[in-house]
Amino acid sequence: MPCPPITTLRRAAFVLALALLAGCGGSPTPAHHAVDTHADDACAVCGMYLDGSPGPRAEAWVSGRAKPLVFDSTRDFFAYVLQPENQASLQELFVQDSARIDWQQPAHAAASFIDARTASYVAWQPLPGSMGPTLAPFASRAAAEAFKAEHGGAVLGFSEITPALVARLDYRCPIQVAASLGTLQCLAPSTRSLGLLVHKQPAFPPTQSHDHP
Repeated sequence: MPCPPITTLRRAAFVLALALLAGCGGSPTPAHHAVDTHADDACAVCGMYLDGSPGPRAEAWVSGRAKPLVFDSTRDFFAYVLQPENQASLQELFVQDSARIDWQQPAHAAASFIDARTASYVAWQPLPGSMGPTLAPFASRAAAEAFKAEHGGAVLGFSEITPALVARLDYRCPIQVAASLGTLQCLAPSTRSLGLLVHKQPAFPPTQSHDHP
Protein backbone atom coordinates (compact mmCIF):
# COMPACT_ATOMS: atom_id res chain seq x y z
CA MET A 1 0.00 0.00 0.00
CA PRO A 2 1.56 3.35 -1.06
CA CYS A 3 2.33 5.95 1.60
CA PRO A 4 0.31 9.17 1.52
CA PRO A 5 2.06 12.21 0.05
CA ILE A 6 4.11 14.37 2.42
CA THR A 7 1.76 17.34 1.85
CA THR A 8 -1.22 15.27 2.98
CA LEU A 9 0.60 14.25 6.15
CA ARG A 10 1.53 17.85 6.91
CA ARG A 11 -2.04 19.00 6.36
CA ALA A 12 -3.40 16.29 8.68
CA ALA A 13 -0.84 17.20 11.36
CA PHE A 14 -1.79 20.87 11.10
CA VAL A 15 -5.51 20.12 11.49
CA LEU A 16 -4.78 17.88 14.48
CA ALA A 17 -2.68 20.58 16.13
CA LEU A 18 -5.49 23.12 15.74
CA ALA A 19 -7.95 20.70 17.26
CA LEU A 20 -5.68 20.09 20.24
CA LEU A 21 -5.18 23.81 20.80
CA ALA A 22 -8.91 24.42 20.68
CA GLY A 23 -9.47 21.64 23.18
CA CYS A 24 -6.86 22.98 25.60
CA GLY A 25 -7.89 26.60 25.39
CA GLY A 26 -11.64 25.98 25.45
CA SER A 27 -14.21 28.53 24.42
CA PRO A 28 -13.96 32.03 25.92
CA THR A 29 -16.18 32.76 28.92
CA PRO A 30 -19.32 34.55 27.69
CA ALA A 31 -19.89 38.06 28.98
CA HIS A 32 -22.29 38.30 31.90
CA HIS A 33 -25.08 40.84 32.28
CA ALA A 34 -26.77 42.39 35.28
CA VAL A 35 -29.64 40.35 36.68
CA ASP A 36 -32.75 41.21 38.69
CA THR A 37 -32.20 41.29 42.42
CA HIS A 38 -34.77 40.12 44.97
CA ALA A 39 -35.88 41.31 48.37
CA ASP A 40 -34.53 38.19 50.05
CA ASP A 41 -31.07 38.40 48.44
CA ALA A 42 -28.37 38.76 51.09
CA CYS A 43 -25.37 41.07 50.82
CA ALA A 44 -22.14 39.16 50.20
CA VAL A 45 -20.28 41.32 52.75
CA CYS A 46 -22.62 42.16 55.64
CA GLY A 47 -25.26 39.45 55.19
CA MET A 48 -28.16 41.91 55.34
CA TYR A 49 -31.22 41.29 53.14
CA LEU A 50 -31.96 43.83 50.41
CA ASP A 51 -35.57 44.20 51.54
CA GLY A 52 -36.08 47.63 53.08
CA SER A 53 -32.52 48.88 52.59
CA PRO A 54 -32.01 52.32 50.99
CA GLY A 55 -29.47 53.39 48.40
CA PRO A 56 -28.02 51.82 45.25
CA ARG A 57 -27.02 48.15 45.16
CA ALA A 58 -24.36 46.31 43.22
CA GLU A 59 -23.51 42.96 41.63
CA ALA A 60 -20.19 41.24 40.99
CA TRP A 61 -19.70 38.25 38.74
CA VAL A 62 -16.80 36.12 39.92
CA SER A 63 -15.30 33.07 38.29
CA GLY A 64 -16.71 29.72 39.30
CA ARG A 65 -20.17 31.02 40.25
CA ALA A 66 -23.44 30.55 38.38
CA LYS A 67 -24.92 33.75 39.85
CA PRO A 68 -23.40 37.12 40.72
CA LEU A 69 -22.63 38.20 44.26
CA VAL A 70 -25.10 40.84 45.42
CA PHE A 71 -24.30 43.85 47.63
CA ASP A 72 -26.80 46.00 49.50
CA SER A 73 -24.62 49.11 49.17
CA THR A 74 -21.86 50.41 46.94
CA ARG A 75 -19.67 50.78 50.02
CA ASP A 76 -19.85 47.03 50.70
CA PHE A 77 -19.35 46.40 46.99
CA PHE A 78 -16.06 48.30 46.95
CA ALA A 79 -15.00 46.76 50.24
CA TYR A 80 -15.17 43.41 48.44
CA VAL A 81 -13.88 44.16 44.93
CA LEU A 82 -10.88 46.18 46.17
CA GLN A 83 -9.55 43.34 48.31
CA PRO A 84 -6.35 42.00 46.68
CA GLU A 85 -7.36 38.36 47.25
CA ASN A 86 -10.56 38.91 45.22
CA GLN A 87 -9.00 40.64 42.22
CA ALA A 88 -8.13 37.59 40.12
CA SER A 89 -11.65 36.15 40.19
CA LEU A 90 -13.56 39.35 39.31
CA GLN A 91 -15.44 39.42 36.02
CA GLU A 92 -18.24 41.85 35.15
CA LEU A 93 -19.20 44.41 37.80
CA PHE A 94 -22.44 46.37 38.01
CA VAL A 95 -23.89 49.14 40.19
CA GLN A 96 -27.30 50.77 40.17
CA ASP A 97 -27.57 54.11 38.43
CA SER A 98 -28.77 56.55 41.11
CA ALA A 99 -30.70 58.44 38.41
CA ARG A 100 -32.84 55.36 37.73
CA ILE A 101 -33.92 54.46 41.25
CA ASP A 102 -35.92 55.77 44.16
CA TRP A 103 -33.16 56.10 46.77
CA GLN A 104 -35.36 54.92 49.65
CA GLN A 105 -36.86 52.00 47.72
CA PRO A 106 -34.43 51.01 44.94
CA ALA A 107 -35.71 48.98 42.01
CA HIS A 108 -34.78 45.32 41.65
CA ALA A 109 -34.79 45.38 37.84
CA ALA A 110 -31.62 44.50 35.94
CA ALA A 111 -32.24 47.59 33.75
CA SER A 112 -31.34 49.84 36.70
CA PHE A 113 -27.74 48.53 36.74
CA ILE A 114 -24.79 49.98 34.81
CA ASP A 115 -21.14 49.00 34.26
CA ALA A 116 -19.38 49.72 37.55
CA ARG A 117 -16.01 50.33 35.89
CA THR A 118 -17.29 53.17 33.68
CA ALA A 119 -19.65 54.79 36.21
CA SER A 120 -19.00 58.07 38.02
CA TYR A 121 -19.39 58.08 41.80
CA VAL A 122 -20.28 60.81 44.26
CA ALA A 123 -18.42 60.18 47.52
CA TRP A 124 -19.07 61.99 50.83
CA GLN A 125 -22.66 62.68 49.90
CA PRO A 126 -25.27 62.82 52.71
CA LEU A 127 -27.82 60.21 51.59
CA PRO A 128 -27.34 56.96 53.55
CA GLY A 129 -27.03 53.49 52.15
CA SER A 130 -27.96 50.26 53.87
CA MET A 131 -24.99 50.40 56.26
CA GLY A 132 -24.50 54.17 56.50
CA PRO A 133 -22.33 56.40 54.27
CA THR A 134 -22.15 55.14 50.70
CA LEU A 135 -21.25 56.20 47.16
CA ALA A 136 -23.86 57.34 44.64
CA PRO A 137 -23.10 55.91 41.15
CA PHE A 138 -24.21 57.49 37.88
CA ALA A 139 -24.00 56.42 34.25
CA SER A 140 -22.70 59.84 33.22
CA ARG A 141 -20.33 62.28 34.87
CA ALA A 142 -22.76 65.12 34.09
CA ALA A 143 -25.47 63.45 36.17
CA ALA A 144 -22.97 62.89 38.98
CA GLU A 145 -21.95 66.56 38.88
CA ALA A 146 -25.62 67.62 39.04
CA PHE A 147 -26.15 65.38 42.08
CA LYS A 148 -23.04 66.83 43.71
CA ALA A 149 -24.30 70.37 43.13
CA GLU A 150 -27.54 69.44 44.90
CA HIS A 151 -26.21 67.31 47.75
CA GLY A 152 -22.47 67.95 48.04
CA GLY A 153 -19.57 65.50 47.83
CA ALA A 154 -16.89 64.79 45.24
CA VAL A 155 -17.13 63.02 41.88
CA LEU A 156 -14.72 60.11 41.42
CA GLY A 157 -14.03 57.50 38.77
CA PHE A 158 -13.86 53.78 39.54
CA SER A 159 -10.05 53.73 39.60
CA GLU A 160 -9.91 56.63 42.08
CA ILE A 161 -11.75 54.71 44.79
CA THR A 162 -9.29 53.01 47.15
CA PRO A 163 -9.63 50.75 50.20
CA ALA A 164 -8.49 53.62 52.43
CA LEU A 165 -11.15 55.93 50.99
CA VAL A 166 -13.87 53.31 51.53
CA ALA A 167 -12.72 52.67 55.10
CA ARG A 168 -12.84 56.39 55.92
CA LEU A 169 -16.04 57.16 54.01
CA ASP A 170 -18.40 59.49 55.84
CA TYR A 171 -21.25 61.88 55.07
CA ARG A 172 -18.79 64.75 54.79
CA CYS A 173 -15.35 64.87 53.28
CA PRO A 174 -12.49 64.92 55.82
CA ILE A 175 -10.19 67.88 55.26
CA GLN A 176 -7.09 65.71 54.94
CA VAL A 177 -8.77 63.57 52.25
CA ALA A 178 -10.00 66.61 50.37
CA ALA A 179 -6.48 68.01 50.26
CA SER A 180 -5.10 64.74 48.89
CA LEU A 181 -7.54 64.83 45.99
CA GLY A 182 -5.82 67.80 44.42
CA THR A 183 -8.18 69.51 41.98
CA LEU A 184 -11.20 67.50 43.16
CA GLN A 185 -13.27 69.49 45.60
CA CYS A 186 -15.42 67.97 48.31
CA LEU A 187 -18.37 70.32 48.45
CA ALA A 188 -20.74 69.76 51.37
CA PRO A 189 -23.35 72.57 51.60
CA SER A 190 -23.00 74.06 55.08
CA THR A 191 -26.44 75.70 54.99
CA ARG A 192 -28.35 72.41 54.94
CA SER A 193 -29.17 70.16 57.85
CA LEU A 194 -27.71 66.69 57.59
CA GLY A 195 -30.73 65.40 59.54
CA LEU A 196 -33.06 66.66 56.81
CA LEU A 197 -30.91 65.54 53.93
CA VAL A 198 -30.65 61.92 54.97
CA HIS A 199 -34.42 61.60 54.55
CA LYS A 200 -34.63 63.58 51.32
CA GLN A 201 -35.14 61.89 47.97
CA PRO A 202 -32.57 62.54 45.24
CA ALA A 203 -33.32 65.20 42.66
CA PHE A 204 -33.78 62.47 40.05
CA PRO A 205 -37.23 60.88 39.57
CA PRO A 206 -37.39 57.07 39.55
CA THR A 207 -37.99 55.37 36.23
CA GLN A 208 -40.61 52.74 35.64
CA SER A 209 -39.39 49.25 36.40
CA HIS A 210 -40.84 45.83 37.00
CA ASP A 211 -39.66 44.62 40.35
CA HIS A 212 -39.59 41.00 41.36
CA PRO A 213 -42.89 40.23 43.15
